[in-house]
Amino acid sequence: MIPDNIRNIEIEKQYQIIDYDWLKLHYKTTVGIVAFSLVMECLMSLFFAQSGLIHTTMERYILKYIIVPSGINITCVLAETLIMKSKAFTQKQKIYCVSLLLVLITFVLFTVHSAFTATYYIFPGAIMMTILYADYRLTGITASLCIWSAAFSEILIKWDSDKITIFESSMRMGNFLISMIILIAFSAASMVVIRFEQKKNLASIRTDLERHQLKQSIQIDELTRIYNRKALDEAMADMEVQNPLEDHILAVVDIDNFKNINDRFGHYMGDRCLIEFARVLMEKSYNYTPYRYGGDEFCLLFHNTTMEEAVLMCEEIRQLTEKIRIEEEKEIRFTASFGLSAYSSQLNAARLFVLSDYALYDAKKDRNSVRVYEKGMKIAE
Repeated sequence: MIPDNIRNIEIEKQYQIIDYDWLKLHYKTTVGIVAFSLVMECLMSLFFAQSGLIHTTMERYILKYIIVPSGINITCVLAETLIMKSKAFTQKQKIYCVSLLLVLITFVLFTVHSAFTATYYIFPGAIMMTILYADYRLTGITASLCIWSAAFSEILIKWDSDKITIFESSMRMGNFLISMIILIAFSAASMVVIRFEQKKNLASIRTDLERHQLKQSIQIDELTRIYNRKALDEAMADMEVQNPLEDHILAVVDIDNFKNINDRFGHYMGDRCLIEFARVLMEKSYNYTPYRYGGDEFCLLFHNTTMEEAVLMCEEIRQLTEKIRIEEEKEIRFTASFGLSAYSSQLNAARLFVLSDYALYDAKKDRNSVRVYEKGMKIAE
């Protein structure tokens, strides 16, 4: 079973991945709204100009209904873009910034076109975009600002000279009150949806984690806790099918005279040596994946690494192996030998392993050494 602390960390990571994907869509939606509103403003200005519905000068109309609102909204989009690209903001801060800037954009659009009752319903869109984050505080703040913005604009701002205020028309007042009730009800419903969204996400992520844990338990060596032979076979198969053009290097590693350690100190001490050696392999696994192939034989599969870099890494591991000390038995000293070969389109996985084994055989002649396969190396020799 997965320990609770690791489970919680993994669940949090999965949440962050989901949130980031939705954040990108949230941001693109905001950009789309601003672009769409600008296009519609331009088309409406042409229509009103031709139909004679503009009650002011064309210059004033363009300034009031295109330049000012679009200028504010484009500024909001530019701010969002800078925030999204900045490394100074955490993902949660970016989510809040994009959500609140969308509220500001909807406030501007509503204020400019509040003469149309339908514009009330752009606010639920801003609230709805926050639901998938499953953050009560974010949705609560967004909903409160939307309700406040609609009320503030309706009561105190008269941007459109043709607008009839709620105090001048009982119908307008009725529409205002109904819209406020709908906004409040929508906000409350959003909170309920968030509750069930959290439960659904948690159940889904837990299922995925359990499935991943089961898969890993099959691929993990019980003694050393690194990947086992089955995992290596799958990785080699994937290497052939999925990444045939990537650079791969296979190092086959063998602990020198391991049988003597077992014979002299017992199998328990032999196991301790394997565990300590695997620990060194894991500590240095920046650009490779370590596997226990069986017994005292290990494999390192390097990804997108040059042969020179792989050899240097094996040399570093070889030197660290010389320094390994077993707490229970200070007399134990052991070394390791390494054989490397590079994957190419002319090789299959089985042949790659054979060539690395040839190089390992050559390294075992001197022991505690690193060898790279060269044409002509044969185990039979």
